[in-house]
Amino acid sequence: MQRLLVLVFFVFLLGGCAEVPKETVSLPSPAKRPLVIEPKKEETPIVLSIPRVPVAKKWKYVVVHHSASPSGSADAFDYFHRVKRGWEGGLGYHFVIGNGHGSGDGQVEVGHRWLYQSHGAHAGQAEYNQRGIGICLVGNFEEDYPSPQQMANLVALIRELQQLCDVPSENVVLHRHIRDTECPGRNFPYYEVLAQLLR
Repeated sequence: MQRLLVLVFFVFLLGGCAEVPKETVSLPSPAKRPLVIEPKKEETPIVLSIPRVPVAKKWKYVVVHHSASPSGSADAFDYFHRVKRGWEGGLGYHFVIGNGHGSGDGQVEVGHRWLYQSHGAHAGQAEYNQRGIGICLVGNFEEDYPSPQQMANLVALIRELQQLCDVPSENVVLHRHIRDTECPGRNFPYYEVLAQLLR
């Protein structure tokens, strides 16, 4: 044990302290491109910094979805919602969390609906669209599982939303809790998420 400690100390002296990259947040272009939130790597648990906007008092729920697709991003879903579905407001979610196929693994993209504090188009029920913050994880969790980075950043995001909007953990729901759907899939670990939320 003593030799191990000496070895670790020696490696530390040789390697020095690596500088941790600073948090980066890109600003949206006039085309309403989503913001990207990078977690602060040096902190445990993961801490995200949601862009500071005047938060509406209406938020009461957080609704979790999956994209039911192997890849995607906020831009891709915005295109689909706007062009294919004909939704004038485009991207129906407030946040999208990537899986490494179309956007980074665990990358949190902030949609214009959060930036402008506008209602969602994700739940299929007026109450949850008007008062629910929609988060979509890229992936099909009927067939696969969310990545560890997706899950870590989802929990960090929900915890920050709980603090900003005073959302109790019992109001963090899955899409299937409010509509006849399998979303976000049978492999989504809902109770693991709940166990890590603010009470």
